[in-house]
Amino acid sequence: LSPWVIHASGDQNRQRLYQQSEQAVSTISNQLIAQATDVVDNLVEDLLVLDSQNPILMAYLDRFDAFTAVNSNKTEEKLHAFYDVVEDYLDSDTTGDPLRYSSIETQLIALCLQRNGFDRWKRTVQTRTTQLEKVIYRKLRKHLDSLDREDRLAVERRWKRSLTRGGQRKLEKLREFVKWLGVFRD
Repeated sequence: LSPWVIHASGDQNRQRLYQQSEQAVSTISNQLIAQATDVVDNLVEDLLVLDSQNPILMAYLDRFDAFTAVNSNKTEEKLHAFYDVVEDYLDSDTTGDPLRYSSIETQLIALCLQRNGFDRWKRTVQTRTTQLEKVIYRKLRKHLDSLDREDRLAVERRWKRSLTRGGQRKLEKLREFVKWLGVFRD
């Protein structure tokens, strides 16, 4: 085989990997948005039933306006808006540590989140993202065989960076990797 054929084959493999990964990230994101919308609708309903004029609860309810204002077709923006709403509870167990939360309002919000399936939403994110990582990596390893050493190292470094903990959410890091893979040229 000539180098041109191998290069073209590598491009096709990368493009196929990119398209499949992008579709998988999009599917997961759409499912998460649907679940997040249910959590938000039920949480708002619970907080409105309280009919409280408490400024902390009112401010928290105001956060939902930004979430509902974003069109569901804009998945990245919609997920970011949801993260903004739940950011205080995202990296913790919503059952909460009674010593951690200083106010009854934050404990009440945590209880409402738990009651409305937020822990289930977080487990779904974690499970689906981990599954997607495994699928992408399995396909990525096949693609790496078609790259020269320098390009292989660049892709591997970028992949490892997408797996590091902290900072951004795991799904967002995968989305960024997939976008990068789509524009990466060997």
